[in-house]
Amino acid sequence: MIFNWLTLAVLVVLNLAVLPYFLYLLATSVAAMRTRRERPSLEEPLSRFLIVIPAHNEESGITTTIRSCLAANYPRSRFGVVVIADNCSDRTAPLATALGVRVVERFDSVKKSKGFAIEFLIDALMQSGELDSLDALVLIDADTTVDRDLLLCFDRGLRSGRDWIQSYYTVANRDETWRTRLMTYGFSLFNGVTLLGQNALGTSAGLRGNGMCLSTRGLRRRPWKSHGLVEDMEYSWTLRIAGEKIAFQPEASVYGAMPGGGGQAAANQRRRWEFGRGEIRNKYLGPLLRYDQIGWWEKLIAACELTIPSMGGLAIVYLLLVALDASALLTSTVLGSPILRGSLLACSLFMTASLLSYAFSPFIALRLPWRYVSSIAFFPVYVGWKLLISLSGRPKQWVRTEREPSREAVAEHKDPTQ
Repeated sequence: MIFNWLTLAVLVVLNLAVLPYFLYLLATSVAAMRTRRERPSLEEPLSRFLIVIPAHNEESGITTTIRSCLAANYPRSRFGVVVIADNCSDRTAPLATALGVRVVERFDSVKKSKGFAIEFLIDALMQSGELDSLDALVLIDADTTVDRDLLLCFDRGLRSGRDWIQSYYTVANRDETWRTRLMTYGFSLFNGVTLLGQNALGTSAGLRGNGMCLSTRGLRRRPWKSHGLVEDMEYSWTLRIAGEKIAFQPEASVYGAMPGGGGQAAANQRRRWEFGRGEIRNKYLGPLLRYDQIGWWEKLIAACELTIPSMGGLAIVYLLLVALDASALLTSTVLGSPILRGSLLACSLFMTASLLSYAFSPFIALRLPWRYVSSIAFFPVYVGWKLLISLSGRPKQWVRTEREPSREAVAEHKDPTQ
């Protein structure tokens, strides 16, 4: 009987240890579903933007991306486009030049990453004084198309006092394969519901690397110094720990092309994302806990976000705990402990409700078409693939994701709410 009581106690402790993560999922998903979308502003746009497109050997898609940016529904005199041709050995630079946009070429055999390219351009803008004539930089990946009203949404955010804005980053070729459909659903959670819920709870959202608006007043206050595997998350946490607030703007989207197959391109991308998250957690958790200018509520939410396992890992933990809880509850030898048994039942039910709320929140909060529910069936396959990828080891440096030949989905995307 002592062993059974001890087993129950250990199970309760294990349940309570992971409960904050499920509370975090429940809180953000419920807050996101209760959020109302902002109405479009009728005021004349005033902000001056520079759209920055970092590109490394992007000749296959750079033309589509530039044309998408130039087609913005915004006064042409109030925005420009610049392509950073970073260590390019293909036709990226001449293709961009032919479309009439500015091209800045950079060659550095040591500092090779998107983060270094962005820092290089910002430093050049500061030294030339051009940054003083701008209100914000908008960072767009070179495999991306954008909503025509993206700059209008950013203008509204800047005029309301926001310095850091993240648009909704989703998938362009969403129906190409089961993998891109699953990534569309996954992006709706990580790049949509999570950010929307964080803002609704009164805390900072995070930057997602594509479709970011950085005000020039903010950049003078917090210069860009991020060069890791996931430079966007690195800069995002630098801002948040310093007390800055990042706003999520779901009314405008950017659409990035994702690898449709499970080849080396997808593996490199996933490996960089997964190991990059671990790198960020190790670097910023200590400073976050020590920083005393953030309230306990925001610090708690940020700590959960920073340390939460991937959804695959959390799903595995959930299944194991629920199985153990059910086994303990159904074992007759532990009937003498109603408090511990009740705690196990309550924990299992709460975790289940949290996952269900989070899983279905994109269809309500972001109006994701319900047909993407079926993509969840491929989740176990995706988790197994991710586990195999993680066994291949950490990337030694930033590696560009290879683009696949098929790009038509990028040029002709549909609104994700349809």
